[in-house]
Amino acid sequence: MREVLSSVKSLLGGTAGFMVGNSLLGVVLPLRMEAADYPVALTGTIMAAYYLGLALGGLHGKRVIFRIGHIRAFAVFAALTAVTTLAYAAFFHPTAWLMLRIVNGFCIAGMTATLESWLNTRSSNETRGRVLSFYMLTFYLAIASGQILVNLADVGTSSLFMLAASLIVLSLIPVAMTRLEEPNLSDSRALNVGALYSASPVGVVGAGVAGLMVGSFYALGVVFARRIGLSVSETALFMSVVVLGGLALQLPMGVLADRYDRRIVMSGALMAVGLAWGTLASFVVSGLQFVALLIMAFAFGGAISSVYPLCVAQTFDSLERKHYIAAAGRLLMVYSIGATIGPLLAAALMAIYGPSSFFLFEAMAAVLYAVFVLVRVAQQPCVPADQREKYVSLPDVTPIAMALDPRTDPNSQSEDERG
Repeated sequence: MREVLSSVKSLLGGTAGFMVGNSLLGVVLPLRMEAADYPVALTGTIMAAYYLGLALGGLHGKRVIFRIGHIRAFAVFAALTAVTTLAYAAFFHPTAWLMLRIVNGFCIAGMTATLESWLNTRSSNETRGRVLSFYMLTFYLAIASGQILVNLADVGTSSLFMLAASLIVLSLIPVAMTRLEEPNLSDSRALNVGALYSASPVGVVGAGVAGLMVGSFYALGVVFARRIGLSVSETALFMSVVVLGGLALQLPMGVLADRYDRRIVMSGALMAVGLAWGTLASFVVSGLQFVALLIMAFAFGGAISSVYPLCVAQTFDSLERKHYIAAAGRLLMVYSIGATIGPLLAAALMAIYGPSSFFLFEAMAAVLYAVFVLVRVAQQPCVPADQREKYVSLPDVTPIAMALDPRTDPNSQSEDERG
């Protein structure tokens, strides 16, 4: 394990740098807009633009990598991300921030694709699972750490923007100094969504619902926390607890999903959290104990972070192995669409009905999808345990990390992928 970690530590260092900076930015922006009394609908629209950029980056970012190579592409994406981060402070205007969020998302997708393809090159069939585990641990801890850093300076100043930009630039150092050979990032075409839905309705719909809930939370969770009276430090802790819940509950959720029908495991978790969120919504106006909110946030983070990898595993059960990577790319596209739409819907509800509707929106999405899954359980028998793929924790930023997934064969491509 020490040897495996040593071979990818520079890439993990680069990942940690830009993810901490980007996570800090994701908290500072809604706090600045909330302090400036931006309407919640406008805040939701601006924050949702990031996921639009993320989707565009997932589709087109590889062209930049093909054109100029991995190291220079990463440098371009990192430099542009740092510039846009500083530009937020210089151009505090809704239209400017909307455009900057799109560029921000595009570049983050490009940076992630660059590093994940490198990690794949440094992995063998025997070590891919461990490399992916190291990557996911870095991914979650970096996001949680970045949110806590908001306490280091006044949100109303430019200091936090400068800190975020500095962290993003620092991620260039381990990548630019690496002596690793640049990987071959093969181009591919994803499977048709209709064919993928026919193979796994639960997987495709679930990817969209996961994007809906995760995108809404990370876009408007800060606004919600401030609207119910949490301080800036409490808001940062609230957001970080959700991320840590996603990290801590991946393993137990995976064990349950591999032992029992993963559709029931997923629907049960979402139903419980959905009902709890809905119940808590009634207490927001009258006051809610902060500890109780953190406990629910921890459980909520574990549930929503498990939906996407569970949907991937469920989809893989219905496909041949050679289609896995292409299918993952299409699932991520569906996820990105949901993550773009979710903040718009949640913001509209919060503008009309107040902060408690944020709880209700997330609860409604969770419960409705859980019901859909249970209907599918009644209609379609469970795949036998010996024919199911294992649950693997996955990031939901780019599909490139699918090549690290020990369930896939990175050298096997379908006819669709070969074009």
